[in-house]
Amino acid sequence: MNVTTLAIASALVLWLGYRFYGSWVASRVFGVGEISDDQLPSRSLENGVDFVPTKRSILFGHHYVTIAGAGPIVGPAVAVTWGWLPALLWVVFGSVLIGAVHDLGALVLSARNQGRSIGDLCAEILSPRVRLLFLIFIFLALWVVLAVFAFVIASLFVARPESILAVWIEIPLAILVGWQLLRGKSLALWSGLALLVMYGCIGIGSTDSVRSFLAFDWGDSGAGDWLAQNAGLFWLLMLFGYSWIASVLPVQKLLQPRDAINSHQLLVALGALLAGMVVLSITGGPQLEIVAPAINPSPPTDAPLLFPFLFITIACGAVSGFHCMVASGTTSKQLASERDARSVGFGAMVLEGGLAVIVILCCVSAAGFANGGEWAAQYSADWVGKGSLLARLSGFIHGGAAFIGAAAPFFNPEFLATVITVVIISFAATTMDSATRIQRYVVEELARATGFTALAHRQVATAIAVISAAALALLAGQGGTGGLVLWPIFGVTNQLLASLTLVVLTAWLALRGRPILPTLLPLCFLTITVGWAAISQMQGLLGADVVKWPQVLVLGFGILLQLWMLTEGIACVARAHHKTGTGPIDARGVIHS
Repeated sequence: MNVTTLAIASALVLWLGYRFYGSWVASRVFGVGEISDDQLPSRSLENGVDFVPTKRSILFGHHYVTIAGAGPIVGPAVAVTWGWLPALLWVVFGSVLIGAVHDLGALVLSARNQGRSIGDLCAEILSPRVRLLFLIFIFLALWVVLAVFAFVIASLFVARPESILAVWIEIPLAILVGWQLLRGKSLALWSGLALLVMYGCIGIGSTDSVRSFLAFDWGDSGAGDWLAQNAGLFWLLMLFGYSWIASVLPVQKLLQPRDAINSHQLLVALGALLAGMVVLSITGGPQLEIVAPAINPSPPTDAPLLFPFLFITIACGAVSGFHCMVASGTTSKQLASERDARSVGFGAMVLEGGLAVIVILCCVSAAGFANGGEWAAQYSADWVGKGSLLARLSGFIHGGAAFIGAAAPFFNPEFLATVITVVIISFAATTMDSATRIQRYVVEELARATGFTALAHRQVATAIAVISAAALALLAGQGGTGGLVLWPIFGVTNQLLASLTLVVLTAWLALRGRPILPTLLPLCFLTITVGWAAISQMQGLLGADVVKWPQVLVLGFGILLQLWMLTEGIACVARAHHKTGTGPIDARGVIHS
């Protein structure tokens, strides 16, 4: 078995899933196309800031890079610890049968109901009793994401200062691209020019003088010494400041063009990776050899069980609760035509699965590791933590650079490695600024649900979103590590959120008289696997010498909320089965208050 065979087989399954299953789910299950374009919130509520009808190509780029972030890179790079076969099967089939259905459903439900989030809509679909708790749970999840992503990006800036210039130059480039797009210019042309400038900045940032400057190595300078000692804190504050500004600007000014640049950046990287694989297939390069076992016979002794924790470790790339917040947060407010929902909602998830497949192949091939012994030294020694995460990411970074280098041998391998590092950081930064905007929406919905309407003001809600996340990062841990207090349970809580979204979607479909098996079966699967993982993690937390009560309380809250919403969902489906009325929901799934 080699990389080429696995890549072709995976691509075929993903394409067939999108072409046939995606078409059936979109038309038969969710009824995509049943409402006219002028009824979508992007048009009926258009305000030029959040609600903006957007071309499919631009919206796809925004949605894809936001849901992807660093998740489909980090998760698979860790999960191959158990071997490449279970990781590959979960990514390929999970993304088509669960993740894409979950994302498309969240997008259509929100787009038919004023762009409201899944948490807010469950008041009419399930019960007003759970809306407040669901919104609080979403707020907590986003709270942790913002704090941790800021810390991780700041840490990467400190570790890889050669990437800083290329990442930050993207902001003025995105503003320029956005201005050109508003003037009707070509997205491909201006995004391509922006990418060339970014790649040039990678080369500039890698020079000794610029790298030293960005690392605050300013010689005998008081300011330089302070910045060098507190570089992580400096970049953390810069990132929160940027996220605040980005989340209140009109989406077409910064969010859309930046995401378009990032989507093209990824497509270029994926194209180069695939081109390298083709070249190596023709030349018979040894990099295509799989050096890792299909099932690792000796995983680290401190690794959790493959089942159910594989389905927690790989979230983005298969199914992720965070995606429902994106689909029903920013994306639904920009959907110009419901006919675009399949390619944006279903298609982006399938393509994210494709990215995860490539990450897996890089991390188990001779491109990433010289031989099986070198791979085992990284993957069988210890579980994530203890400094091992960077080694797992390096498998993708250097393995990807080796594949690209086969197609473009005139580039320095370190330059290509930096290009891939910039892709990772850019994706993480995009997720952070979009998550800030989504958190603002959640705060606004919480304010309306509780009657504190003054908090629903855009600037006030943004202040709450940013300041609370910064407080978690800075006040709960030294050096901005506060988000890590809750990060160990994020994987489980994220997948709990996915299962809760499927509860809402299944009830919504039942009330409309639509087929529910495409959401009910994934719901049953996630309920078992995530519930098992949550209980196992709770037992571990309570059995520790020092009980970490913040993790216990948040995880316990998620478990109880899942039980409550499952109960409400079963009751809702039973009412629909006995035809006791759909209440305010019509056959198209539109809620009439």
